[in-house]
Amino acid sequence: MGDPIDSVIRVQQSHRTEVPHRVATLGGIAAAGWVLMAPALFFLTLFVFVPIIYVVYLSFYKSNLLSPHPTFVWLQNYVDLFHSENFLQAFHNSVFLGVGMLLLSLPLGLVFASLLNMKLQGSQVYRTLLFSPYVMPLVGSGLVFTLLFNTDDGLVNHMLTALSLPAVNWLGSSHTALFSILVLSVWQYTGYYMLIFLAGLQNVPQPLVEASQVDGAGRGQTFLHVTLPALSPSLFFAMVVCLIQSFQVFDQVYVMTGGGPDGASTTLTYYIFEKGFQMFQMGPAAAASVFLLVVLAVLSLLQVYISRRWVVDES
Repeated sequence: MGDPIDSVIRVQQSHRTEVPHRVATLGGIAAAGWVLMAPALFFLTLFVFVPIIYVVYLSFYKSNLLSPHPTFVWLQNYVDLFHSENFLQAFHNSVFLGVGMLLLSLPLGLVFASLLNMKLQGSQVYRTLLFSPYVMPLVGSGLVFTLLFNTDDGLVNHMLTALSLPAVNWLGSSHTALFSILVLSVWQYTGYYMLIFLAGLQNVPQPLVEASQVDGAGRGQTFLHVTLPALSPSLFFAMVVCLIQSFQVFDQVYVMTGGGPDGASTTLTYYIFEKGFQMFQMGPAAAASVFLLVVLAVLSLLQVYISRRWVVDES
């Protein structure tokens, strides 16, 4: 048997050599990680963070893109926004689209996903047909719906007159123009949410479903108490994406109504476009952009806070 003191000395020496080696290894891995992330961080900074900082900078100035020396006005652009009826109407329209998308697109997507999850015959064909509107260009979809909602020759009014109902000026009336935009948005995005919910339904633990059925629970009770809690992460993700997409509606408005009549279908993004690229008022446009960014950030954080109470951990 060796000397115990020599054994202790050898152990200490081994630790002295292993710890720096381990630190050096971790440092090399971290350095390699930063090197691999550098291209993505460069483009993210160049095309995301720098434009955001520049927009915030512009929001404090009065500039029309033609004046070489913009005037510093501090918070005046933000004050003018909240005294502008056009801006308040655009914000109201965006909220209407957001609520409408939440109440229509998400339930419809969940219903379609539940039906497809039953693995009926031809479900793959139905899944493709339901998802296909999402991959269609928004401009093309807007042109198609413009023809459908045409007052004189549109298919929708032809169906109404066939039912002895009066024709409706869908895109030319302040009462129906925004609703027409909502119909197109629901048609466009429901298939996307359906795919999210379908992926979530396929990950629901089947032993829990079978156990609830053995205990005598019906389909409705099983869905409410087993399937829906297991689907809560997908629901949370879909809600966040839905609100962001609804507040970013632009192409549909640009193609179908141009924000009219009298701003009845103008959204926040279209208001920013009008102010910045039609009226060349970059200060108010930048202030509206910052306001939109803050609204989306607050809504997302609020949903994250609320989700802690009802989102079930997938593990």
